[in-house]
Amino acid sequence: METDHKDVLIVDDDPDVCELLSRVFAAEGLDCLRATGGLEAKKLLAEKHFSVMVCDVAIPDMTGLELLAEIRAHHPTCKAIIITGFPSKDNLARSLSLGAYEYFRKPFSVGKLVEAVRKACSEDAPMASLPTRAAEAIWMADQCRQTSLESIRALVHTVEARDTYTRRHSEQVAHYAKYLAQHIGLDERDVNAIRVAALVHDIGKIAVPDRILTKPGPLTDEERRDIRRHPETGYNILKEISVFANEARLVRYHHENWDGSGYPDGLAGQDIPPGSRVLNIADSIDAMLMHRSYKSPCTLKEALAELDRCSGTQFDPDIVPMAIGWFRSNPGQVVQASTVA
Repeated sequence: METDHKDVLIVDDDPDVCELLSRVFAAEGLDCLRATGGLEAKKLLAEKHFSVMVCDVAIPDMTGLELLAEIRAHHPTCKAIIITGFPSKDNLARSLSLGAYEYFRKPFSVGKLVEAVRKACSEDAPMASLPTRAAEAIWMADQCRQTSLESIRALVHTVEARDTYTRRHSEQVAHYAKYLAQHIGLDERDVNAIRVAALVHDIGKIAVPDRILTKPGPLTDEERRDIRRHPETGYNILKEISVFANEARLVRYHHENWDGSGYPDGLAGQDIPPGSRVLNIADSIDAMLMHRSYKSPCTLKEALAELDRCSGTQFDPDIVPMAIGWFRSNPGQVVQASTVA
């Protein structure tokens, strides 16, 4: 892996830690600068581009999380790795919501930290394992389905906060999915699983870079491939939480198409779980009714015509007529032209 001209900023109030990490990273061919406080770090960030910042939470002048927010706002290409000797669920969630690349609790493995820095220095580095470990940590802290769901939804909101045009999208998809599942006659247990899966169906987008997620226009083929990884990423996050096993499966397959042209696994027809087929319709309807920077929202009539046109290709041909019937009979339940609040 090429690491030439990759600069790392180390921020820790302990000079010994700064010295140790500087020597370790220098041995990897990385150029390092050090700061023992937040204001010193801000000054260095303003003067020089850094590929990675490794920062303790507890530092003078400001917290490491406040410095992380500063990077998110003014230095978006710098990936931040947070380290802390006082781990908490709140710090973990806050780090993730502010776009941290990784999160380590002290004492940590220097080898694993070095590997994280190496990955972060690579071009278009992925989110690494932070979302999955965040889900694991939340579940370990909260052995309760409802509390875990609230925590996972908080992570979903961090995705939607990155893309203001999709704010409230998950709640609206859950709204439609619940009523559609009831309308086609699924039992209460399945309806609830579909509703929960809808609330978290886009959790995998937490690993999609901002430059792709918020791009105001068509995506390149490579960017589209990155976006198309989100159902599998969401599945990998949710499957770590045993009470969401059913929902994880629905999330994985919510972009599979009836004719086998979907992703990530190219399932077709009855091989796609019924709940995922409902999610595909609910997700697509809300997307069509939604305002975007590069398109005007469809009217309900236009969205239902598109639903009918794609019956048997993208959507289950048995569910489509029932879905169209429900939307036509319940116009008061339809949220149109969703925009920023």
